[in-house]
Amino acid sequence: MSNQFGAKAVLRSVLLTTGSTYVTYAAGLVTSMLIARGLGPADYGRYAYLVWLSGLLVLVMNHGLTTSAIRFVSESLGRKSLVDAQDVHRRLQRWQGWSLLAVGAIFLAALPALRPAGWEGHLALFAAVALLASFAKAWYLFSISVAKGYGRFGIEASSISLLSLINLAGAGIMALLGAPLDGYMLLFLAISIAHPLMAAHQLRRAEIRKGSREIDDELLARVKPHLAWTMVSTLVAAFSNKAIETYLLNRLVGAEAVGFFTIAATLARGGVDLLSSGLMTVLMPVLANAYGAGGQQRIHRLGGDAVRYFHFLGLLLTGVGYFWARPVVELTYGSSYAPAIFALQMMVLVRGVTLSYAAFGALLTITDNQRLRAAEAVFAVVTSAGMALWLVPTHGLEGAIYAHMASTLAVFLFTFGCVWWVLRMPLPLGELMRMSAAALSAAALCFGALSLSEAPTLLHQLLAGLLYVVLYLLSTLIFRVWNQNDVVLLDQIGQRVPALRRLALLLVPWARPT
Repeated sequence: MSNQFGAKAVLRSVLLTTGSTYVTYAAGLVTSMLIARGLGPADYGRYAYLVWLSGLLVLVMNHGLTTSAIRFVSESLGRKSLVDAQDVHRRLQRWQGWSLLAVGAIFLAALPALRPAGWEGHLALFAAVALLASFAKAWYLFSISVAKGYGRFGIEASSISLLSLINLAGAGIMALLGAPLDGYMLLFLAISIAHPLMAAHQLRRAEIRKGSREIDDELLARVKPHLAWTMVSTLVAAFSNKAIETYLLNRLVGAEAVGFFTIAATLARGGVDLLSSGLMTVLMPVLANAYGAGGQQRIHRLGGDAVRYFHFLGLLLTGVGYFWARPVVELTYGSSYAPAIFALQMMVLVRGVTLSYAAFGALLTITDNQRLRAAEAVFAVVTSAGMALWLVPTHGLEGAIYAHMASTLAVFLFTFGCVWWVLRMPLPLGELMRMSAAALSAAALCFGALSLSEAPTLLHQLLAGLLYVVLYLLSTLIFRVWNQNDVVLLDQIGQRVPALRRLALLLVPWARPT
């Protein structure tokens, strides 16, 4: 199955994943809009809290299992050992079963402290939906992680696209019927359960199955420490990725603030996914396969390119997201959700600037530096907790926003330092600085154009976002951001997307020699 990691296969996977992300994000945005308008800020905040808590439980249930599955299944295939890949699948799936039971028991014990703000229904319904949805999503994410290790990225792409459309149809019916909060909760549960059922069918069709023997002792000796350190870093990171801010908002401020914060976080994450989902999906399997086939020297080149591309996409997100925040929130959710505008602007700024963190994290994981990932995670949760406990009680929603920004920047700098000083990896700092200069120049011109109007309308801000895209792309040419390798890559992708081949020809005079 190693041909799944060839250049053409990887490009096909990137395009497939990106296309499915567009479908999923568009459907998810409309679904969220329908639910928010149907429930109102208070009940939508409680619904958003349920979805957030379920997602947190999924992270805790799977801890490092998904990352280790991608890493060692893909690496085994890079060594041409299908048997080892199947044995890794078998052992990790067994450990996942015990994890699901343990986390479920802890959740039920802590249930009184996890009640949504202003919850008036029976707590058993909330617990059942949160727990069953978490079990289903955890099983699904582990399954598609194994599939990614095999290079079968289409399994995730097709399942989430179809189910997001079904979820949209369900939410539309609920909105027409004027369904209460309980109805939307049950819809969320039904869609969650459908995920693993569809994945199981697709895994059988792809002939991806677990092995029938115990994992080799030598391989197990590598899997265990990797999983242990990944588990530590994942668990700690799970409680630092807006978790503390969300919990404090629910306990101290109210359900409405949870809704505003969640809307901003969801839209910011959606922007990231739209721009970079293809790269994010294939990054770790491709690096792991390259590491298994050629060692650390081979992934240095791939890692450097990944950092550049993520930074380029992040700066694109930063400008467009900032200018479009008000139109997106007001046109989709309505003026009653206006407090989410500032939260969204700040979140896209920090997420865009730090988007290359995904590449740094993958490099540390692939090179068996899980202790550094664990140290990074501990640093993240300490920073996040400290900032949230300091700012949320006194500043409410704004405090949660600033706490999230500060902790995200701090963790990014910590991880950058690990890659730079510990891995001794040559990072393309010159190219990154050129991209940043191009983005700042484009943003300055857009702010200047927007200032010509005393009271910018939604249309003005939409046009400013489009202008930023054009100016940013032109600025990357003026600052000579691209090189000859980028032209070759565009030409390869152009075999499937002819417009990109024409773009590659236009880029040739502006590309620097490698």
